[in-house]
Amino acid sequence: MIQAYGVSDIGCVRTTNQDRILVDDAAGLYVVADGMGGHGHGEVAAELAVATTQFYVQASRDRYDASWPFGYEVERSLDENRLRTAIQLANRQVWKNAEASPEHAGMGTTIIAALVTGNQMAVGNVGDSRLYLLRGGEMQQISTDDSWVANMVRSGALTPAQAREHSMRNVLTQAIGSQTHIEVHTSDQVLEDGDIVFLSTDGVHGVVDEAVLRSILFSTHELDRAARQIVQAAKENGAPDNASCVLFRYENGGAK
Repeated sequence: MIQAYGVSDIGCVRTTNQDRILVDDAAGLYVVADGMGGHGHGEVAAELAVATTQFYVQASRDRYDASWPFGYEVERSLDENRLRTAIQLANRQVWKNAEASPEHAGMGTTIIAALVTGNQMAVGNVGDSRLYLLRGGEMQQISTDDSWVANMVRSGALTPAQAREHSMRNVLTQAIGSQTHIEVHTSDQVLEDGDIVFLSTDGVHGVVDEAVLRSILFSTHELDRAARQIVQAAKENGAPDNASCVLFRYENGGAK
């Protein structure tokens, strides 16, 4: 059984909210997208990416009926392939929209998505929106950041502490709609009873200290209250960007 809640806030500085979230319990799909692009076009990219991802996930429930326009990678699970295809299609749709509408040139979006079937969770992402798994008092980032500083941390050129303060910490290496071909990061997780999954834009995890996030998430049982507290923490820190998150808890007492 899944209990889920999402919240999205304009923040303290922006004049529009270009983030989009999705809580689709029927499909077991949970998505956060952080749009980018001037004059509100980021919200077009985020909406299109989320809608395309949801459409394909719903359409591919029957694996024998599913089409795989980008191929099927046997080393990935079925749901990883579903998410990978959905996000690739989202990239194609945003790219085509930007090509067809000159005023949308340069728009793009991050995306982080979780697809839950039973106790199996597939995760897919492009950009720097994140997914964390909270289990047994520990909080672990599952997604992979597509950012310049993240690459530097992975290469050993920067420490995580240096990356958090670096002037290029917001520079992405890829995003939905930014190029014709993207790499979708995917992984599979087996969920355990009581696991909490936390998806967020960098308007949350880039503003609120990880220790504060962990404290709120482990001390607040009600997911709606926890999500609101997290966004409020971002706003108390100035919330220079839109702040959005989705939380869900897995309980194995029922079937999903």
